[in-house]
Amino acid sequence: MKYSKLLAVSMSAVLSLTLVGCSTTSSAKELKGEELNKIQKDDKEKENYLVIDIRDEASYKEGHLKHAINIPLSKLDKSIEEIRKWREKKVVVYSDKSDKTKDAIDKLTKQGFKDVSGAQNIKDFSYDLVKYTSLSGSKFQDALLDTAANNVFLDVRDKAEFEKGHGAGAKNIDVNKLDSLQSVLPENKEVPIYVYSNTGNSSSVVAQKLIDLGYKNVFNAIDGTKEFSYKFEIADCCKDPSDAVKGSEKHEGHCENCGHHEGHEGHEGHSHSSENKEDHAGHTHSAEKKDDHAGHKH
Repeated sequence: MKYSKLLAVSMSAVLSLTLVGCSTTSSAKELKGEELNKIQKDDKEKENYLVIDIRDEASYKEGHLKHAINIPLSKLDKSIEEIRKWREKKVVVYSDKSDKTKDAIDKLTKQGFKDVSGAQNIKDFSYDLVKYTSLSGSKFQDALLDTAANNVFLDVRDKAEFEKGHGAGAKNIDVNKLDSLQSVLPENKEVPIYVYSNTGNSSSVVAQKLIDLGYKNVFNAIDGTKEFSYKFEIADCCKDPSDAVKGSEKHEGHCENCGHHEGHEGHEGHSHSSENKEDHAGHTHSAEKKDDHAGHKH
């Protein structure tokens, strides 16, 4: 009799420990597919959420939620720094299997994330999906600084903002005039094209247009210039993004991007190469031309 009571007490203790161990997962918020879809369509509301697709890269590229970044479950622990700023904010994870989603929630909770939800599986709800890649600000910054790559950059902000600073070789695009977009794009549909804007909304429209035009490697910054402090290194304004494919360095003379002339510091606050030295009347010219007489344009 004593043995039976002892066994019953032991089993009860084990059951209690099991429930405690599962409490993190079971108490996690569940987000219905319809609700998440609605959030993704709301340009303002989506700013309050970080959505993470934890499937493998191949599955992600086949179609994913509009503003979802891809961090496979196997790489989640090593990618915390990329998303650390979201620890106190709302994070939503989704996958194609519930157990993977629960694992991701546990990992993020243990890393100090306060508000983590698991969304309805992508196989169980007809989400609105896209095929371009959505990047966090830090990942997009890496691409901006990778000068060795043949990347094309499209800046979907107004002209005034573009002229204050932009990515090297970036082309200024008007989201309301996309019929002429093809004319500034490379012929090679495999070339990586990176798109950014103020909040990631206008750039997502352009990114989808690029996919519709048949471009295979399109990347959109979900963190816009008003949300992430991008380091726009010296903008080589005389470099057309389509030339990244052709290997051309600079156009001679007038720059179609922002009206600069090759070798000039640029008008109205533009910054250029540190090799340039100050010359007459606020203009700067290359060191090779600094001896030219005052008032002469190059």
